[in-house]
Amino acid sequence: MFDHGPSLLEASAWIERLCGQIVVIKVGGEMLATQAVMNRLARQIPVLVRVGLKPIIVHGAGVQVDAECRSRGIEIVKHGGRRVTTPETLIALTSVLSQLNSKLIDRLKGEGVAAFGMDESVETAILCTKRPPTEVEGETVNWGLVGDVQQVDPAKIIKQGPDWSIPVLPSLGVDSENTFLNVNADTAAARIAQAVEASKLLFLTGAPGVMGSIDDAGPISRITAPAARSLIDKGVAKAGMRAKLEECLKSIDAGIPMVHILSGKEPLTLLRELFTDEGCGTMISADES
Repeated sequence: MFDHGPSLLEASAWIERLCGQIVVIKVGGEMLATQAVMNRLARQIPVLVRVGLKPIIVHGAGVQVDAECRSRGIEIVKHGGRRVTTPETLIALTSVLSQLNSKLIDRLKGEGVAAFGMDESVETAILCTKRPPTEVEGETVNWGLVGDVQQVDPAKIIKQGPDWSIPVLPSLGVDSENTFLNVNADTAAARIAQAVEASKLLFLTGAPGVMGSIDDAGPISRITAPAARSLIDKGVAKAGMRAKLEECLKSIDAGIPMVHILSGKEPLTLLRELFTDEGCGTMISADES
């Protein structure tokens, strides 16, 4: 485990390369479940602003919503890792996301940077249609109040002004009548990255990155999109990692130059992945160039 960040000498080249560019960071609810991990992230993200990057944060709240549903006696139903969202589930979900969104924004502001989120209706930037029933493993699933992202409005995400204000978006969208819909956070982050023409999209997870096999000592440091597709086709990447890789590949196809999957739990992983040659997770690119 590393308890130090990149050296100034090594980081300076990467800072120069990324200065002024937008990076979208998806943070899973698992990463925000403990104060210690949230503190680690909240200390790293302002560093990006101070060296000239423009971070956008998209967060989920999967574990927190599960806990809230259990406390309210709401049945938890998922298919392929995706949540069926009843009206009662949506009420619990929006409540949890609002609390988590405010908490993360307060932590970022406590580190001296500007941030905004649900208090300024940033989630209305994600326009959705209600997902129709689909077939999953031979079963027709009625998803309820789940949204499929149709459009992202960058004007509602990016504030104009001399200083960058960090948008913090929950895994919510709205339909044409401005009604909340539950949106998969990975998908939302990918679509936002495409809409704002981000130079990088980072998925902070509980995993260290993409593993080539269960016997590997650590994640693959760099992989091309065709090689990542091969991991999916061969069944090496499964469940949640498969879903993330599929979103990564869609983003690469849509023109995002680099997509990263890395652990959000260990110290300084975000800075090490962005500002060192070696990195600490997995970087996915269209090709070897």
